[in-house]
Amino acid sequence: MLLTNLDIICRKWLLERSLPIHFYSEALYHSSAAVMQLTQDTLQIINSANLPVGDYGEVDLPDDFDDDLAVCVPSGQALIHLPKQDWITPLRIHDTTSGAFVPYNELSDDDEDLPAFWGFGSGWSYFWNVDSYGGYTGRQFGNTGGTSLGYKVIKERRQIQLTEGLNEQNIVLLYISDGQRADNASQIDTKATKCIQTYIDWQRSPNSTNEHSPEAMTFWNQKRRLKTLLNPLTKIDIINIFRSAYTATIRM
Repeated sequence: MLLTNLDIICRKWLLERSLPIHFYSEALYHSSAAVMQLTQDTLQIINSANLPVGDYGEVDLPDDFDDDLAVCVPSGQALIHLPKQDWITPLRIHDTTSGAFVPYNELSDDDEDLPAFWGFGSGWSYFWNVDSYGGYTGRQFGNTGGTSLGYKVIKERRQIQLTEGLNEQNIVLLYISDGQRADNASQIDTKATKCIQTYIDWQRSPNSTNEHSPEAMTFWNQKRRLKTLLNPLTKIDIINIFRSAYTATIRM
């Protein structure tokens, strides 16, 4: 990947339009606005961060966080992805004496490992359906898979809340940056140069608020072209997907 920055893009735009350096600040303002718009769906800036986990399972979000791609637990060179759990409450409990936040695992009862059904532990059914030799005969229904471990992004707290079963010291967050901290030194893919320049032309035209103007349509066309250029899918990848989905068996 070849990278450029907004300073080079703006100066190149000034030279191509035969404009003096006095228009540099205006071009820089419009180009940074273009980066903010492109990062929403096209020129997504994907960052990774190794973040510490707090006392009650909270993780502070980075300042430029826009959306999460994955929350992972590091295991050597591998990253184990955690599932999202929407049932996690966004509320926090305070200790009435000290006022500090209390972890939820301190409130749960760890003595009972199995849930109860009508006052009886559900584990009895595993030892009930047996034959005279002690073999399990089945008839155990309703068991589900999956895990209750996971996370939830709570944007009003600017935090990630982990479930109480996770005892990790740090997690790895893959996220999309909001792009609002772009300046003249921000690194931009060179494929986006033409798209950003057409956005500057659109915003400097009398039709800056008209999304259906000729200047705006030029920008939308360049944005679609940028999506095509940034698409990593190739012919070899498509062929490999078909071959990986094919399963052969021995004919008897």
